Amino acid sequence: MKEIILFITCLLVFNANGKTRFVRVVFSGDASTTATVIWDQKRGQFMGFYIDTVEPIKNRYRKEIQLTSKNNWKGMSNCLVELKNLRPNTKYYFTIKDSEGFGRTYYFSTAPNVPEERLSLIGGGDSRDNRPVRVKANKMVAKLKAHAVLFNGDFINLDLNQQWINWFEDWEYTVDTDGRITPLVVSRGNHEKTNKVMVRLFNVPHPKLYYHTTLGGNLLNLISLNSEILKIGGQKVFLRNTLEEHKDFFWQLPQYHRPIRAHVSFKKEMQTQYRNFVPLFEQYRNVRLCLENDSHTTKITWPILSSKEKDADEGFKRNDEKGIVYAGEGCWGAPLRDADDCKSWTRDAGKVNQFNWIFISKEKIELRTVKYENVEKITSLTEATRFTIPEFIDLFGPKNGTLVEIFPQKEK
Repeated sequence: MKEIILFITCLLVFNANGKTRFVRVVFSGDASTTATVIWDQKRGQFMGFYIDTVEPIKNRYRKEIQLTSKNNWKGMSNCLVELKNLRPNTKYYFTIKDSEGFGRTYYFSTAPNVPEERLSLIGGGDSRDNRPVRVKANKMVAKLKAHAVLFNGDFINLDLNQQWINWFEDWEYTVDTDGRITPLVVSRGNHEKTNKVMVRLFNVPHPKLYYHTTLGGNLLNLISLNSEILKIGGQKVFLRNTLEEHKDFFWQLPQYHRPIRAHVSFKKEMQTQYRNFVPLFEQYRNVRLCLENDSHTTKITWPILSSKEKDADEGFKRNDEKGIVYAGEGCWGAPLRDADDCKSWTRDAGKVNQFNWIFISKEKIELRTVKYENVEKITSLTEATRFTIPEFIDLFGPKNGTLVEIFPQKEK
């Protein structure tokens, strides 16, 4: 009898020692067929990762996948499972088993692999300090049901372990009540002190953090650049090559943290990006939008092209036919700043907490700027209704309307 009691006691202790948390899904490469699931194994032992395309009953999954890798970084034991050969536009349900038992059932959806399917994307960044504000933004992510969040740097302030743990605690609010996870496509900001942190926490596929992700077949090539390293050399070669390799896509969309022409006066002009990125962007007619962050404000430009003419404003002139729209500059919870450096080609700018909500089809890009602080008033969308504009949603657009439409360049 004593032996049985001892066995049960040991079993209970063993089962109490497992805990998984901070489950996230990351896209890179082809988002219709690949993804990475990452979590923190806070304590205990990993026992299995189970996945299925139908919602399981009593944890009965048809496939078990082995752990791809693990690392100890930023105070977390990060476990990674790389998923390959997935079906496009498909829900994948999964759970993680550890020494405490089966965890919660989550799911995510792969991207479409045909350009006839529209994409819904959320773009933003700078979530550094104000946790209550960034939680509101995260709750809005859960409600809008985008295909992916393009998170463009400055996740945290000082790159400390506890700040990262707090960030992932808050990111849990992006997980819907039914377990739906919105995948991430990430880039580095100036407050991420090393490239390594992005590789280890988000499985970024290149050690210097420049890479591309495709969604919707040949609909979109999303280019993630690293504004914290040299803009010449390998990064410039990569940018030139990916733009050329995807020149027949309907759209190519660069994201990078530091704005080329910031709309906050004390922020420096990024001349290295102006010299090395912009000329390449402008060579390709399918680059019509760039996403920027860093300044803790918001701006949307008219379509612009670089120019050395005397009437150019900070090296750019408006060109509605061939120009590129630059949007973003924050802000997901970092300290807000005045948009006190507008240009002649600025469409709208203001000191507001916001992220961009972007619909992409073959015919056009629709860009809206969501002020998410009234999130509790917003009714959740579904994946079937993700292109519906919810009642009461607060959209930024003080002078020129809340909708920015971007169309392909006309054929020559």
